[in-house]
Amino acid sequence: MPGAPGRRARLRRELVTEALTSARRLLDEHGPDGVTMQAVAKDVGIAAPGLYRYFDGRPGLLHATHQDVVDELLAFVEGARVRQPADDPDAQCHAVVHALFHWCLAHRNEYDLLMSGRLRISGTGETPPDDVRHAPLMALDRVGAVFAPMAVAWWLAGCRVVPDEEILPALLPHLRVARDLMRAIPGFPRDVPLGLLHAMNLCSARLWGLLTLTVYGHLGDVDGPGAAAHVEALVHDLVVDLLAIFGQEVSDDVVLVRDAVVPRS
Repeated sequence: MPGAPGRRARLRRELVTEALTSARRLLDEHGPDGVTMQAVAKDVGIAAPGLYRYFDGRPGLLHATHQDVVDELLAFVEGARVRQPADDPDAQCHAVVHALFHWCLAHRNEYDLLMSGRLRISGTGETPPDDVRHAPLMALDRVGAVFAPMAVAWWLAGCRVVPDEEILPALLPHLRVARDLMRAIPGFPRDVPLGLLHAMNLCSARLWGLLTLTVYGHLGDVDGPGAAAHVEALVHDLVVDLLAIFGQEVSDDVVLVRDAVVPRS
């Protein structure tokens, strides 16, 4: 029938979108353990075996959900970044870190899916594909790439980084791999020193470490009275620390976004 392939593709896209919307709701309400093929299939009104036509089992469903979560997170932090002056990487860094904390605290089950390593475990005893098994690490790479233009701007402006010869030899292979990955980002210079990647790694460790401790409640109550001021203080101190690694200071022109509700398409 004329137009049949196009109609099938459209119906497939619609069902995948509906299934991901269901998975996100289940994730928000019940955490990663609540996202199952049976629950999503029931939600969208099809038999569970039919869902296997669209996802490679539960690992594939979780992987697709993970990607959807990362896309939403990136859209939110990018929205915070573009509100800052284009020539002020200090303000951009502050805004992105601030937005990252607020989004993750408002989406703790989503953060759990991103960072807990659950996608590395297959409930059936089978070994999931590499792209599923290592999905949590992809969030770090993709979100970390948001900071790359800021680091490059500081380097081009003359900020000091550790000379390559002063970096511990055991760190050099990893830094070279990281630099190769960063070179895939449009506009990322090929001649950046490994010291710049070393500084970015230090920032990443401090950022994700404090964020994880905060989200999982290891640094005090983040919901009770006074919690908002506590989180703001944690973020401000972290930003001061991160900027100092590159010899920068907090910008007076930063515009902070505190609404972590992102419309879903």
